[in-house]
Amino acid sequence: MGLSEDLYLTNETGRRLFHDYAANLPIIDYHCHIQPRDIYENRVFEDIGEMWLSGDHYKWRAMRLFGIDEQLITGAASYHEKFLAYAEILPQLAGNPLYVWSALELKRYFDIDEPLSATNAEDIYQRTAALIRERQMTPRWCMEVSNVELVSTTEEPTDTLEYHRKLREVDGLKVQVVSAFRPDKALYAERPTFVPFIDALARVCGRAIESYRELIAALEERLIFFRETGTTVTDLGLADFRWADYTDEQVEATFAKALAGEELTADELDRYRSSFIVDVATLYAAHGFVMQLHIGTYQDANIQGVQRVGMSTGFDAIDDSTSVRSVGELFNRLNAAGSLPKTILYTLDAGKMENFAVLAGSFCDDGVRAKVQYGAPWWFNDHPYGVRRFFDAVGSLYPIGLSVGMLTDSRSFISYPRHEMYRRVLCDYLGDLVERGEYISGEEELRTLVENVCYRNVKAYFGM
Repeated sequence: MGLSEDLYLTNETGRRLFHDYAANLPIIDYHCHIQPRDIYENRVFEDIGEMWLSGDHYKWRAMRLFGIDEQLITGAASYHEKFLAYAEILPQLAGNPLYVWSALELKRYFDIDEPLSATNAEDIYQRTAALIRERQMTPRWCMEVSNVELVSTTEEPTDTLEYHRKLREVDGLKVQVVSAFRPDKALYAERPTFVPFIDALARVCGRAIESYRELIAALEERLIFFRETGTTVTDLGLADFRWADYTDEQVEATFAKALAGEELTADELDRYRSSFIVDVATLYAAHGFVMQLHIGTYQDANIQGVQRVGMSTGFDAIDDSTSVRSVGELFNRLNAAGSLPKTILYTLDAGKMENFAVLAGSFCDDGVRAKVQYGAPWWFNDHPYGVRRFFDAVGSLYPIGLSVGMLTDSRSFISYPRHEMYRRVLCDYLGDLVERGEYISGEEELRTLVENVCYRNVKAYFGM
């Protein structure tokens, strides 16, 4: 027995909305971590093990919880062996989104509509291997089959964007590829990556960076360079942010200490980060970029695991240290100066979902739809329960109809069923409202609402 085509659709109205309006809309994946080089080179995948396990820390995390040896996760074992190890635990992942995502990926890309387990894993491995060869499954093939219209990868300001430029010259490319400008390494002055980043930025810009103001000027130069490739997307991860008033002299002194490798106090870091975000946000507003702020990450919670395997490999957690008041003061300062850019605010701490949604609704601008909006559930919240919780909670406080929809936040080329999952849950939520008598507008209004949230809003918001 395979997955029902009415998955997550528990009412008649929701089923109609999904199948008639949402299912076939193009996908705009405005935040992901796939590599543009992979899209350009467009190499046929080795096997389903590579497609599933080459960069998916969701699956890695689950495998570790079952005690699977790291060799079979990120180590030297073959992708064939890694696939078999993952298949063995999959039936035990009841209620976990990985179970449904994996089933959807088998169904949508390989036409395999049967539950995967240790019993049939070898057979499915061989069948998918044959299909990969027969269909010449490449990154572009995966995106085209998924009806992806645009993806935004994520790069540091020092990136040459070589492959983004090359992709613009590819004849017949059906997917637009842009980049999100992400200056996190300049924000975290206390980390060992700070000085090497400043040195790399100086080399790219062809001049020394010896002061904080020179840093901001260099970042503006790189932002303009990114803009020339067609992007309007930025991203910044706020792992632990506390607003602090500052003076230019204090920030310059902190920058000098960080550049010299000296230890910084908590107060110095708070002042530096407050100044930095204000300054880069001001640049974003001036150059027409959307600012994405990802709040609530507790990075590298398991230091030993990170030292053994590397960063962004499944050892992170959720943090609640960044307060609504701190982010609110940031927005308040920018708004008062006329420098608040369009902003999407995400929080990993689901307990603060309503709080940040209300904050987002406090900052509006004449003639601008959703100047600051509460973003889609991401990372540890991008499962069906998290998406439905988002609609139930946030919809009461911030209009769902303004949402720019789902993102994958993924390193995988077959993670686009996450958009399908989001659309199914959205349509089921709206169907519930209709059938409970809470939404009495007509069919055309419903259709417009679904199409806006799933597709049109994101294009308009980012100016794509």
